[in-house]
Formats: sequence, C-alpha cells, structure tokens
Amino acid sequence: MNNRLQQLDRDLTRREAERNLLAEQAAKLRDGLTREEESLRMWERARDLLVQVLLTTQGQVKSFVEEVVTLALSTIYGPDYGFELEYETRRNQVEATPWIVIGDERTSPRDEVGGGVLDVASLALRLALWAMAEPRTAPTFLLDEPSKFLSDDLQADFGRMLAELAAMLGAQFVVVTHSPAVAESAGAVYTVTLGPDGVSGVIGMGDRPQDVRRRRRPDPAKGED
Repeated sequence: MNNRLQQLDRDLTRREAERNLLAEQAAKLRDGLTREEESLRMWERARDLLVQVLLTTQGQVKSFVEEVVTLALSTIYGPDYGFELEYETRRNQVEATPWIVIGDERTSPRDEVGGGVLDVASLALRLALWAMAEPRTAPTFLLDEPSKFLSDDLQADFGRMLAELAAMLGAQFVVVTHSPAVAESAGAVYTVTLGPDGVSGVIGMGDRPQDVRRRRRPDPAKGED
C-alpha cells in the first residue's frame, strides 16, 4: 500500500513538473506570438505609410502626365479628348491603368480608338516621362514623319501641338516631314530639293536662291560615301 502511494506521489510530482514546464513553454510561445503580432502591426503601419507616400508622389506624376497627354490630344482632336491615369493598389503594389477619354467615356488603349490617337498619346506620354526623368537627356528630339498616320486636315494641328509641347516642356523638335501644314508651326524650316542633275539643295526659311547650299550626290563607283 505504501509503495503504491509513493508511486502515485512520484507520478504526481512528475506530472506537476511537466505541467509547469508546459506552462513555461506556453508563456514563452505567447510572448513570442505577441512580439510577432506587434512586429506585424508595425510592418502593416509602415507598409500603409509607404503606400500613402507612393500615392502622394504618384498623384503628382498623375497630374503632370495627364496634363501633357491631354494637351496633345485636345490640340489635335478637340476639347472632348483627354487622358487619365487610374491608380489601384493590388497585392500591396500600386498599378496604373491608362485611359483615353472621349467626352464622358473612358476607353482602354487596347480597344479601337484609332491609330492616330494612339500615336499622339504615345508620343506625348514618352515626352512626359522624359520630362520627369532625373537626370534626363538633352532636350532635343529628332522626329521622322511623326504625323504620317494623321489625315490631311489634322496636320496643322499636329504642328501646333509640337509647338505647344516644346514651350511647355522646354524641348526642341527637329522634324522631318513632307507636310507643309506641319512645317507652318516650326520656328525654322529647311526645304531639301533634288535637282535634275542629282544634286540636292537645302533652302532655309527666308534664304535667297543664291544662298542655297548644294551637295552633289556621292558616286559609289568612285569610292565616295
């Protein structure tokens, strides 16, 4: 009987020790969990703050990009045309969706809005991104037939758009074009002609005929480049 009681006493003592050990481990786990939860809350607050900072900065970017692209579209297609950027936060990342605005409707660039509209919007968007770059390249751009996809009645408006963007962004455009209407908005115009003798001539705006600079076409047979 005594042996049985002693055995039970030992078992009770062992179980109490195990219970105390488990209680200590549970307390440590609770403390660890509390610290992890606090760390998670701190991370979430920091993440939310970062997102807010990004949204504020991107709000400034949004306004500038929309202003530049809307200026380009409305100058050519009229005041009903515009451009908008829509920001959304997905999986803790901010994503931007572009929209072409026609009147009260927003159209995705993926939809059919006309190749000319997309060309104009794409050019203006690239210029806006250039203007925000730091550091940025020299403000001189060479454009080769940039209005070739526009109808004849929009050529003059395209030239006026380039002039307005140049003034707005502090840029200079060197444009190669066959459109006299585009050239009308240029600060300086040079006409390249090819004579019957195969010699090209360049006439600057206001130049007298004798001021024409002439260059003979190179003859590959003579090793000329």
